[in-house]
Amino acid sequence: MGSASGTFETDSNGRRYFRPNPPVLPRLEEVQDALRTAELSVYEFDRLLADRPQEGSIGRLFARLDAVHSSGAEGSTTTFTDLMEFETSARTAPDVEDAAAVAACAAALEMDENNDLSSAALNIHRRLFESARNRRLKETAGRPKSTFNATADPDEPGGYFYYTRPDSVRSAMVEWQDFTMKSDPAVPELVRQIASHWMFEHIHPVADGNGRIGRLLVPMTLKLKGATKSACAFLGEAVYENKQLYVEALKGARISSDWTAWTRLMLDYIAATAKNNIDRFCKLAGLAEEWKNATARFRSDSQVHKLARFALTNPVFTVNDVTTKIGGTFASNNIAVGHLVDVGILTPASDAKRDRIFHADAVLLIFDRFKAEPTPAP
Repeated sequence: MGSASGTFETDSNGRRYFRPNPPVLPRLEEVQDALRTAELSVYEFDRLLADRPQEGSIGRLFARLDAVHSSGAEGSTTTFTDLMEFETSARTAPDVEDAAAVAACAAALEMDENNDLSSAALNIHRRLFESARNRRLKETAGRPKSTFNATADPDEPGGYFYYTRPDSVRSAMVEWQDFTMKSDPAVPELVRQIASHWMFEHIHPVADGNGRIGRLLVPMTLKLKGATKSACAFLGEAVYENKQLYVEALKGARISSDWTAWTRLMLDYIAATAKNNIDRFCKLAGLAEEWKNATARFRSDSQVHKLARFALTNPVFTVNDVTTKIGGTFASNNIAVGHLVDVGILTPASDAKRDRIFHADAVLLIFDRFKAEPTPAP
């Protein structure tokens, strides 16, 4: 029993498990305008990242932002600033376990490229949950699901929609990987990976974290297949802002067996996220000029300038972090931090004597939608 989008497999308890078929790609003329906008936005963002000498560090900021947004869409409470603080030597966060999972999500974008996407998905899952306090999550980290997963759906018998049956996951993932890695000059990679994402989310191959993992795989696979130079085709921010539309579009393509509306929506999401990131990138470049002027009175080879460049792409840190990453002595870096506090580039974020955390608030305000504007001094 099924449709063009997939088949239902029934167990002895009467549960109907959906196993997706490889999607039928929409006609390009039906999505061409949205595709062009998405491609132009993504490729411009990719170019900006590649043209900067600090490409890796800047790209790291945007990867962490996407991890925060994508995790937020699944109920995470870790903000961008929280994540930055967690990744310092102080390892602090309001919810350390949640921050660790978001950090693992971001770090997944730096994984070595591997054509075995099924293994990559399991490796991301392991990173997300290997330190979980929840025993079930920890025990299943890095393994295909062994029990069913489902979501409430009033249109389904019994009020639940069941994802692919556990004993069918391995073969379904082989079909998914074959579809995802297929190359066809007539099929734009953005369109193929959007369809692949739909298929992955309907398999739901692991016990938890399927949404985050599936969204990570889109930019990772586009880079792997050479469509982009960096893993930068993010959609986490748009999903965070419009989660219900995303969920409805997933279901709509399944019911109609028509992936046109789904593809257009995801192209719009990718384009919107890329445009937001281009705007952030430009603001960051402008901030670099402001800081250059603010520190002009210091010698060009001083630790102050090195630290200002470091803070632009590492907006939360301790003096120990600086000493480890850019060199110099603890004393010289501590003095440089003091100078940057004096000119308003840095602010102390904690009163601790050891591992005191400093913020570059102007950078955090570009990236963190939850961070309040600093209160002006009276």
